[in-house]
Amino acid sequence: MSENDTRAELFAAFRDLSDIVPEMRAGQLLAAVGELCADLHGRGLWEASDAELLEAVWQFRRNFEAATVRTSPQEA
Repeated sequence: MSENDTRAELFAAFRDLSDIVPEMRAGQLLAAVGELCADLHGRGLWEASDAELLEAVWQFRRNFEAATVRTSPQEA
């Protein structure tokens, strides 16, 4: 995948994430993903590659969805 493709996918992933977590402002999403990226790769928003940030967005989404499933009431 080219750098331009990765960048386009990264922006699309952030847009999708903002739809999934509408209660978070854009800056909050960026900061949260940056912190997760630092945990995953040792580099935050400023130093991380687009591919590393994309991986962090995916991980944030998986974590959010898993937490949402665990806290949702079970249907009888």
